[in-house]
Formats: sequence, C-alpha cells, structure tokens
Amino acid sequence: MKINPVYGKEIKLRVRSVKFAITILLFNLALIAIALFGFEIFFNVSMNSRIDYSGAVTVYFILICLEAAMVAFLVPVFTAGSIAGEREKQTLEILLTTVLKPMQIVIGKLMSSISMVLLLVFSSLPVISIVFTIGGINMANLLQFVLVIIVISLFIGSIGMCSSALLKKAVPATVLSFGILMIVCGVTAITVFVANTSANMYYHSVNSAGAYPDVTWAGYLLLINPAFTMFEMVMSQGSSENLIQIMSSGLNGTMPSLFIDYWFECSIAVQLALTCLFLFLAARFLDPLRRKEKARKTKKSKKKKKKESGDVDG
Repeated sequence: MKINPVYGKEIKLRVRSVKFAITILLFNLALIAIALFGFEIFFNVSMNSRIDYSGAVTVYFILICLEAAMVAFLVPVFTAGSIAGEREKQTLEILLTTVLKPMQIVIGKLMSSISMVLLLVFSSLPVISIVFTIGGINMANLLQFVLVIIVISLFIGSIGMCSSALLKKAVPATVLSFGILMIVCGVTAITVFVANTSANMYYHSVNSAGAYPDVTWAGYLLLINPAFTMFEMVMSQGSSENLIQIMSSGLNGTMPSLFIDYWFECSIAVQLALTCLFLFLAARFLDPLRRKEKARKTKKSKKKKKKESGDVDG
C-alpha cells in the first residue's frame, strides 16, 4: 500500500517529538482525574450500602463531550496553518514543483494534521471504556462515538484546509476557520431558534385564528451542524426519546420518516459530502496552474484597461 508522501513525512516528524508523547500522557491523566472525580460525585451510597451506578453513564457523556470539544478546538489550529505555514516559510513553491497533485498535497496535510488529534482520542478509549465494567454503555455506543469523532475531524479539518489554501498567512486562516465553524455550529442553531420564536410570535399576535406557520425547513440546517449531531447521538444513547421528532413537532411540521429515523446517518452523509467539497476547493485554490492563469487574465485585463484609458486621453 502506497502512503501519501506528505502524510508519511509529517507524521514521522510529529510522532518522534517528545512533546507529543508528554501531551498524550497529560491528556489521559486529565481524563482519568475527571472520570474519578465524576465517579465520586455521581455514585451515591444509600443507607443500605447499595451503590447507584447510573452515574457512570453521566461520566461517559461528560468525557465524550470534552473530547468532541477538544477536536473542535485543535483541528482548526492544526489544519489552518498547514498550507499557509508552508507559504510563510516559502517552501510551498518547492512542494508544488514535485510530482504530487494539489489534491494529494491537501489530503496529505489534512491526514497528518488530524492524525495527532485522533491519536489523542484513541489513546483515551481505555479510560472511557471503564464504564463497560459497570454497565449502561455497550460496544456499539463506543463505536458510534468513534465514527462521529472521525467524521467531525474530517469535516472541521477540511474547513481548515480550505482556509489555509485560500489565505496566505496562518493566523488569518485560523481565524477564518473558526469563523466558518461558528457559522456552521452557532448560526444554524440560532436560525432554528429564531424561526421557531418568530413563528410563535406571528401565530399569537397576528394569525391566532389561522394555521401555525410551518418552519420545518429550518431544522434541515442542523444536518451540517456537527455539534447537533454529537448531541443527538448522546440523547439517543442515554434515553429513548427521539430528539429529531421533538424538534420537528416544535417547528410545527413533520419531517419525512427518512430524516426522523435515520437522522444520524443523514447528517454523517451530508457532512462527508461537504468535506469532499471543501477539499476540492482547497485543491483548486492550491493549483499553481489555476493561479498562473488567473494572474495572466488579471494582467491582461489591466493592460486592456490601461490601453483604453490611453485612447480616451488621446
């Protein structure tokens, strides 16, 4: 199996770092401390000396939410500076002169960047698996969490790669990555809330005698929201309530059964499709032939305008 040269080179440099080994150690020690503290808080000993182990599920949810937040914070930082950093060090042009295609460079940079974060996540699975000895969580739940983390890492990482290929500096690319992530996670959720609130106000103040406005369309925006996908997974694992059906009824509409019964699968598919789109755009922005063609057209347009301006003056 042939390994992407960019991925192979960068992963060797990062894994050999002592700093990264210390990071893994400290990260897992922090998770162990949080897990032990959670067990101490949520495990209640009753008067007959029986222990209530239902708190183990709560500890599990706290740990996976912390790891999801870590992924959302670290992946843009790593990916946004991957290509922009090469441009700042003036090594990008050398990389573009190799036989590697722009898409290969983008994928290699993406995989090397998110591999470090995923290694942190996978190294913490034994800590999360402590709840298996108590009950409430099974192997299918853990595998579902791993799948969500991988998809979220790829989705957020592709946003960072697109920003890094578009902008010339690492800091603006990082800011743009977090800005897009805030739009994807925050603006979509706010839109659903505003749509529901506006429909309630319209119904009670203007159209109380008529039908309640159907704003189910706003719920489909949450398909691209990785935070909502994570929250929906947590709700499905922790209770039998269907969060999507509750949200759909709150928007006074009925979503198709495909989205209600398979929301998790649909959101994963949509986010993977957007990942491919962002990677395609990153490769387009990185393509030197495209940039040269664009520069040539810009230069030609300036010459034409200058010539027309000279003719008018003459």
